[in-house]
Amino acid sequence: MLDVSLTDAGLGTVTFPRSTHTAIVGPGGSGKSTLLQIIAGDRKPQSGEVRIGSRDVTSLKRARRPLLYTTSAIDAPSRWSVRHLLVAAARQRTIDREDRQHEIEMASTKWKLLLDRRLDTLSSTERTRANLARIEILKPAILIADRVLEGVSPSENLADEFYRTLRVMGTTVITVPSSIAELGAVDRVIVLDGGRVVQEGMPSEVYGNPHSEAAAAATGDVSVVPVTIRGNVVESIIGSWEIDPAPFQGDGIALIRPDEFSVAAPGEESDLIFSVEEASFYGGAWHVVGVLSGAFLLRVTLPGSLAIHKGKLMALLYDPARFTLLPA
Repeated sequence: MLDVSLTDAGLGTVTFPRSTHTAIVGPGGSGKSTLLQIIAGDRKPQSGEVRIGSRDVTSLKRARRPLLYTTSAIDAPSRWSVRHLLVAAARQRTIDREDRQHEIEMASTKWKLLLDRRLDTLSSTERTRANLARIEILKPAILIADRVLEGVSPSENLADEFYRTLRVMGTTVITVPSSIAELGAVDRVIVLDGGRVVQEGMPSEVYGNPHSEAAAAATGDVSVVPVTIRGNVVESIIGSWEIDPAPFQGDGIALIRPDEFSVAAPGEESDLIFSVEEASFYGGAWHVVGVLSGAFLLRVTLPGSLAIHKGKLMALLYDPARFTLLPA
């Protein structure tokens, strides 16, 4: 069994089961890359231990651990060609020359590579493709990946192909994703904040029920609206509503997803008048930012069929029962 587990005074015990894909997310400086480096063997934990299966590997260097650690940068001389990179990967697996050539040809076709191109002439997307081909040829049992798809547009669809390939190989993946879009390809999300695990679960669970601002922001766009609860009345910059029972009293925040708003029909009483400040169109929908009083920014997702422009006033509806309320 190649389960990976990390026991630390701050983190508690975190286990990464065999063949599962886990994303480590959180705000900047929360310890994501540090955690990967500890698992990979580039850093030693101040306390606790790292185990792979039943073996304590805490004192072992990376080269002696049965894993591959990679980032978006290719760890190879820039003068190498793509062919050199893939041949070196195939030699690490000590496969014979005929099988080696076959795997290199298959990988170069799959990842759309030109084998004679030098690494220092490749675009960021081409370098990423070469790195993914190298990983596939190496076939690691455990992959520690720190923002391996950084700089690649989601429209390239590399994440789906990459994670699908790793599933076929049965690889245990522990990754710091380069974008929120990658979360759709993993089994589990672990949220770090201040070096501590604050939440873990399936991506959909953390998205739908974040336990903290860090968890909400790490799994998708969110507006953090200040609120005050007195009795069973919630007061905020976007309006007031009743709640029973109240989760707390006094100041706090409401975590609100952009898709929790809808447009009021003509003549229908609305909950909020919204002024469009910025708008972008992708994924068949408008992704809009508006400015409310006090320079507060509110993010809203609206149907793509609407005519949207800067300065447009819109009457919106929302269901406050869908908001996550947390004390300050």
